[in-house]
Amino acid sequence: MASHRTTYLKTFAALLVLTATTFGLSFASLGAFQAPVALAIAAAKATLIALFFMHLVEQARVNAAVLVVALLLVAVFVGLTAADVATREPGPPLDATEADAPLAPAEAP
Repeated sequence: MASHRTTYLKTFAALLVLTATTFGLSFASLGAFQAPVALAIAAAKATLIALFFMHLVEQARVNAAVLVVALLLVAVFVGLTAADVATREPGPPLDATEADAPLAPAEAP
């Protein structure tokens, strides 16, 4: 029982440190690296929660295989979405006057 309590406290402390790091990151100016660093911290926190609070570290390999397959599917979906967006041709520019113009009233018969 004491080992579980110690594990939970260490995991909780790590989550607090990562949360403080996320908070500190909001004040940092990393430019293009801001979002990737924030996502990496979020992924680390999610991994800690999945491994220790959801007991994946103690379970059989089947749970790990399910987790890996789920993460691979998410990666495939994100990759396909990114490829779709990257290969789209840009449409014609939207004129501001067309976008702000009110719709014409319907003609009465």
